[in-house]
Amino acid sequence: MSVDFRAVSITIPQGTGRRSIEGAAVFSSRVLRAGVALNGFSLDFAAPDRPFNVLEADTDILSIEQNTVRFRVECQLADRNFDDPYSGYVTALVTADVQ
Repeated sequence: MSVDFRAVSITIPQGTGRRSIEGAAVFSSRVLRAGVALNGFSLDFAAPDRPFNVLEADTDILSIEQNTVRFRVECQLADRNFDDPYSGYVTALVTADVQ
């Protein structure tokens, strides 16, 4: 058994509210267990000069199937009215114990 990792960038398309987007990391051999961490992110309002009230980014493992780890990225960027569109990306680092 050995440890391997993959960095996966998830595009956050323009929209409003809390976003939940799924991604996957594929390894060269069977995954026995895995973890996912936030590697980096960039979220930006579509309109300039917006003050913000909430900035959130999170990652969670959804499943492990053979050599594929499925995960979810959740994010939110909002001012006090929660009505302004934003977009960006979140990069997740998936670490796996592989056979």
